[in-house]
Amino acid sequence: MQSNRLRNNPPLPKGVESPRPVNRYRVGVPNKSAATDVLTIIPVRQTRDRAELKRDFDPAVFEMILAEMHDNLFLAAEGEMRHVRTAGGRIGLVGMGKDHTERSMYRWIGACAAQMGRVTKMESVVMVRGSIAEDRWPLAAADIAEGAELGSFTFSHYKHPSKDDQKFRKLHLHFAADSAVKLFNTDLQRAAMTAAAANFARQLANHPPNVIHPESLVQICRTVAHRLHLKFRVITFAEAERLSMGGVCSVGRGSPHKPAIIILEYAPAVSRVNPPIAVVGKAVTFDTGGISIKPAADMGAMKYDKCGGMAAIGVAVAAAMLNLPQRVVCAIPTAENMPDGDAYRPGDIIRMHNGKTVDVTNTDAEGRLILADAISYICEEYKPKYLIDLATLTGGVVTALGGVYAGLMSNHDGLANELKSAGERVDEWLWRLPLHRRYRGLLDSPHADMVNSGGREAQPIQGGMFLQEFIPAEVPWAHLDIAGVAHPRRDYRYLKGDQASGFGVRLIVDFIKSR
Repeated sequence: MQSNRLRNNPPLPKGVESPRPVNRYRVGVPNKSAATDVLTIIPVRQTRDRAELKRDFDPAVFEMILAEMHDNLFLAAEGEMRHVRTAGGRIGLVGMGKDHTERSMYRWIGACAAQMGRVTKMESVVMVRGSIAEDRWPLAAADIAEGAELGSFTFSHYKHPSKDDQKFRKLHLHFAADSAVKLFNTDLQRAAMTAAAANFARQLANHPPNVIHPESLVQICRTVAHRLHLKFRVITFAEAERLSMGGVCSVGRGSPHKPAIIILEYAPAVSRVNPPIAVVGKAVTFDTGGISIKPAADMGAMKYDKCGGMAAIGVAVAAAMLNLPQRVVCAIPTAENMPDGDAYRPGDIIRMHNGKTVDVTNTDAEGRLILADAISYICEEYKPKYLIDLATLTGGVVTALGGVYAGLMSNHDGLANELKSAGERVDEWLWRLPLHRRYRGLLDSPHADMVNSGGREAQPIQGGMFLQEFIPAEVPWAHLDIAGVAHPRRDYRYLKGDQASGFGVRLIVDFIKSR
């Protein structure tokens, strides 16, 4: 295996931007002399009680809000925006809706602030408390910063750059000062850094397969590890063959870009020898389905079959940027599933890293094969405290849960419940599916220990049951099938449809922090 000992700083592929700490969220009003114009954002709750609303604002602002409500039918509904020019400057009104204490709403306010900054071409945006309760302001401000970072994400690397895009990258969001200014600033930066790590995962997932393939992904991870002082290891195709990783080797055999397993380890001094939390993410950089080829329609979206692996990279990036006290190991098995004279076939029987054999019934059920080898290796080498895998694994989970919930399967109730709670805190929701032993019969094979696909019945659960075969009984494990949420087709608040969402990064970081 190759290590992380590098003498120089290798470049990233053209168009791939390095993750970096975020410093554009600050407490305090900007220096007027340093900014030619400022946009002030005011959150407004939705209520029929004008006296109640009046308590939130000084008289001049209240009258202006009433005028907008009357003239432009501004109802302060969730995410509703109005831009107003006044004698005192530009003001943006953002509706909070009726449930104005929901953390998701605060994130949406941040995304709206970023969007209004783009539309008005402002470099400085000031967020005032408005209708947000004073005792909730520090927490709300952190969520607003997170939402602004998520909402400011754009992917335009392959378009001709505009001056507006360059200016928007300089946008700074300022917050009205709080009594605990130091703590307030720290919370803002940490929330924004977590979102920046998720955005890095989104950026990688959006890149096309001619830019990100297994070999270039190894280069990207090596560079990121070098810049963030992460430990880096790669199990090459040749090494995987020696380790009897039949899943990884078979899936990637048909591509000229050979498969690998990338390992990024964050090991702070305080927990360097402690069992890590392990995250394993599927990174099929492009999935044709192999010989069981997919229909041509929408096949271009199969560049998103690497979203689980990109989320795992995002978790490693976040752990390093946030200086978390917990040791974290992130494994990214990566392959390109292509039809070729050397590609694996339906009917092949392959031997996995843990010695079990798999009868290949469908080469389009490839993700579980590369995940299984990586999971088996990580459990053997690192003895993790918890193991969480993420994968765009099945179309069945999209049919069942759509683009709202990810499927959750686990051998440990405590871990499952903690992950569900973390998901609720960060708006990345999980729905638990059963792993009852009676489903195991769907994977029976007359020729091998199991098949890789038993057909359409209980498709997402089949994926979980397959992976469970590679988890030691003593390791608490959770499988997240993120096929429906990794690149949702519709806009949702601070996420744009038909782009990668970065699902899983903030959820797992929140889970690690809660430990």
